[in-house]
Amino acid sequence: MAAGAQLALFRLGLISPLGQSLSVWLSGALLIGAGLYQFSALKEACLSKCRQPISFFMQYWRNTRWNAVALGLRLGAVCLGCCWALMLLGFVGGVMNIAFMGLATLVMIFEKLPEIGRYVTKPLGWGLTILGLALMTNGALNLL
Repeated sequence: MAAGAQLALFRLGLISPLGQSLSVWLSGALLIGAGLYQFSALKEACLSKCRQPISFFMQYWRNTRWNAVALGLRLGAVCLGCCWALMLLGFVGGVMNIAFMGLATLVMIFEKLPEIGRYVTKPLGWGLTILGLALMTNGALNLL
């Protein structure tokens, strides 16, 4: 799905061949969307499971042949629920930009740590939202 989105955005001229946004409006919308998602109940529900994987495994463990596969898929879906909006920010910084993607990875790791994560999620949401609004405001001013 992400590769399909990247191809569609490239064909529309919204991102470069390296996957970086060429549109202030796209970048702003992605930043605002990711920022607002930080405050959602779905994000919080997924983070609560990611921050305590042992509890997750104990809750869903069944002594069946394919349980490990089922648990892996289920936890993968939960982790995707935590980070899909932050992953979309790859289009802002460039999906082929190793430094940006490394920074994004560190943010996602810190957010999932129980002792640190609770202090990261909401401020990150505010920061992303404000950055997106500032970017879009600047883009609107440049059109005048």
